[in-house]
Amino acid sequence: MEKGFKALLFVAIVAITAVSCVKGDNPINRPNNSRNQGGVPILGPGWSKVNTVNNCYDVFFVNDTAGYLAAASGVYRSMDGGLTWALTNAQTKEYYNLYFLNDKYGWAVSRNAIARTADSGKTWATSNASFDFSDVFFVDETTGFAASVQGILKSTDAGVTWNLLPGSPANSSTVYFRDAQNGFFGTSAQGYYRTTDGGATFSRVTGMPNRVYNTQFLKPAEPLSGLAMGDDGKLYKTTDGGSTWTSNQRFNDNYFDFHFKDMNNGFVMTANMVYKVEGSTSTKVLYTPISNDVHYVECHFTDDLERGWVVYNGGVLYRYVKP
Repeated sequence: MEKGFKALLFVAIVAITAVSCVKGDNPINRPNNSRNQGGVPILGPGWSKVNTVNNCYDVFFVNDTAGYLAAASGVYRSMDGGLTWALTNAQTKEYYNLYFLNDKYGWAVSRNAIARTADSGKTWATSNASFDFSDVFFVDETTGFAASVQGILKSTDAGVTWNLLPGSPANSSTVYFRDAQNGFFGTSAQGYYRTTDGGATFSRVTGMPNRVYNTQFLKPAEPLSGLAMGDDGKLYKTTDGGSTWTSNQRFNDNYFDFHFKDMNNGFVMTANMVYKVEGSTSTKVLYTPISNDVHYVECHFTDDLERGWVVYNGGVLYRYVKP
């Protein structure tokens, strides 16, 4: 999913709250679409509902039991698969996105700061900056990239300091690297970009929507095979490392996250629906009617798809354990 979009989403929610019933230009708010109103909720086999804190924006699990939530009130940690959560000592900020390199090293994105942990989330250190961060990705323990309104940033000291990369796309909202040299970047509607030299140069990817929410490569099993989704609802696939993309599957929404274990099997999340995808077949396994701009914002699955978590920003986490 376009993780960086949640930073914009948070602003929209605050504005909506401040002016009561007046709704802003929020692409998740679709009051005239009957598909998002009413209906019978779906809680498919293996899914359960866990109450969490309000205004959660991201979830990331490093294994079946250890996971983290990014929320308006801080970063939370679970050691029991998401059943219970405890607030960490990350500086109290509105955190929008998370990335963990492994079970030890992780980062959490706030608007003008990035927090980092080197001890499995027990303690966090925060680096403030003048950049408007939206997403983060590390290729090793020291080298990472962040998306921001100003463009793409790079750190070579584990996220303590950040430098803006010349020629990088402004209004960047997502960042993903398939290896240390090859990265992909979504923007707030100005196109989809890539680098093949670790951020020295950037080029726009043709044939892709202006807004791409999420990118995933199937490393290490299929390092050149990947998927991406944008606001046109299409699931794009590449088998040449991201040089060319094709699509023959579409979902009826314009806000997405997903996780696949191979090119044919995975889960796709929309604003209020989760589909299990098996080849060209997609089955609804989770559905919650949208109400007052409360909706799904992020999903995370283990690589074998046997466990998963979906954040609902009304104080609920949907948890999946394969039956």
